[in-house]
Amino acid sequence: MGTWLAVASLVVSGCSAPESVTAQAAVIGRAQTAESAGGAPQVRYCEYFLEPQGASQTRADASNIRVVYYAPEGREGKKIAEKRITGVIDDSGVLLSTRPQISQEDFRLGEVREVTRSETGWRMRYRGDRNSRFTETTLPIEQLDVIDAGFDPYVRQHWQQLKAGETVQFQFASPVHGRSIKLRARAIPCARAESYLCLRVELAQAFLRWIAGGEIDLEYIAGADGKPGSARLARFVGVTNLLDKAGEPQRLQLDYFYR
Repeated sequence: MGTWLAVASLVVSGCSAPESVTAQAAVIGRAQTAESAGGAPQVRYCEYFLEPQGASQTRADASNIRVVYYAPEGREGKKIAEKRITGVIDDSGVLLSTRPQISQEDFRLGEVREVTRSETGWRMRYRGDRNSRFTETTLPIEQLDVIDAGFDPYVRQHWQQLKAGETVQFQFASPVHGRSIKLRARAIPCARAESYLCLRVELAQAFLRWIAGGEIDLEYIAGADGKPGSARLARFVGVTNLLDKAGEPQRLQLDYFYR
């Protein structure tokens, strides 16, 4: 598969959404069953990263990125979830914040995940479905290093360390569990020649890795200038932040396509 390279028109095989969505999408992620799962891969959903709203020419302003999720049902797909990411975004639309505020809602079951900044710290709210009540936890500001999509800028900030073979550890926000989870990231050999840096992310504590399992593997491609800031995530393999239609976690392969 080489189709995740930058393309002029974001028309991705297996994905379907209204033209108004595809026209505004800067990035599309196609989530399908992993190649190692056996059988022909099946597309479960596609995520569309829409152009930031409210972005200015200064890098110091907070802006919003909308991510809409469509299942491949019918010609224009079916919208199943939406996420809003609020953080510092540069003039090219790249998220710079490692701790953005996020709000995600799954329209199928009513699951909601939120991490927002409050006067007392980071407020995490979670609801499993429409029949459940919200649970809420507030963590001190210094207790979180990475929130959701903030992992991408975190990787860019630690690019040289990771390329050199160092392991980095960080506290990751988990609104599902109402706490932070200590993770570690390290470089692993790349299976595909076009990948520039490949990482494995897993729980930092060995005994918890044995219990929980399910590491995440990521592949990055180098930008045109070869600098960390222009590197792009090409593939993600692991448990995603969107449940399946039965409300169960799902391990998928996401390939990313850039405008």
